[in-house]
Amino acid sequence: MQEIRERIAREGTNLGRGILKVDSFINHQVDATLMMNAGRELGRRFANVGVDKVLTAEISGIAPALTTALALNVPVIYARKTKPITMPEVVYRDQAPSHTKGHFVDLMVSPEVLHAQERVLIVDDFLATGQTIAALGRIVRQSGAVWSASAP
Repeated sequence: MQEIRERIAREGTNLGRGILKVDSFINHQVDATLMMNAGRELGRRFANVGVDKVLTAEISGIAPALTTALALNVPVIYARKTKPITMPEVVYRDQAPSHTKGHFVDLMVSPEVLHAQERVLIVDDFLATGQTIAALGRIVRQSGAVWSASAP
């Protein structure tokens, strides 16, 4: 999406080691209009795929995933990094590297919200190395659902 490319060029800061600081519009402060535009565009691109749910990782992926889910009129699921007491004991789980934290993080999804045969669109904020989306894809496979992936 051209609008996001322009914002990255204007406001993004390359911190090295594959880290792009974009705190002014997605990672710390969210530009709601920009995210709505991204969600509409992703929704347009995936409108004819039969998406049942949108999946992302907390936290920075939630904004574009939520607006995409709104455009597609489907629920959004975010993989948790810490397990709340409300989540069942057995969960779908994988790990992905966190470039900003400098270590691997757990990603967990409850089997109560992700089911076999569903078509899941995975949306994240940026594709640094694709390892987070790959981990989310493995979680979807654990559930028996099928997936496609995108980033605005």
